[in-house]
Amino acid sequence: MSQPTDAMGAIGARFGIGASVGGGVGADAADMAASAAGLPYRKRPIFSFSLPPGNLTGTSVGTYADIPGQWQPPTGWLWDLVSLTANGFSAGTIAVTKNFPFVTAAGNPWALEPVGSFAQDGVLVFPQHGIPLLDHTERLIFTVSSTLTLRVAQVQFSGQVVAVPAERLDEYLS
Repeated sequence: MSQPTDAMGAIGARFGIGASVGGGVGADAADMAASAAGLPYRKRPIFSFSLPPGNLTGTSVGTYADIPGQWQPPTGWLWDLVSLTANGFSAGTIAVTKNFPFVTAAGNPWALEPVGSFAQDGVLVFPQHGIPLLDHTERLIFTVSSTLTLRVAQVQFSGQVVAVPAERLDEYLS
């Protein structure tokens, strides 16, 4: 009998199932071995949800909205941005970046990774699967990059995101 190289396959073999034979390799072996051991094994789901809304009240260059923990995925998860929405301004520009505001109050560049830009309120759509993708060390920041004219008292941001467990990223992107 050959020795299984997959750890869960080895556990499955110990419990007397063919986890390393046929279709029982990798993730299938983990499912089969956990089942044989009487343990519930369930993959964490991939799901979409609405990004929690946030507001920006300032109108001058360099003003930004940054809400750590709200506009970033929790540890062990990745977010595939599907769309972002800005509502409440009629003129000016708002840049969306990762981790740092786009510009300083003096208008000097600051951010290293732009995600998108709003020239008026509306929706930014990200049609390519997995681009942009945020991990738990990255968060979205919305920065005024040219002076805003507000239609209401503030600009509100929201959006749509697909949450992907880190262990299922390859499955999601394939």
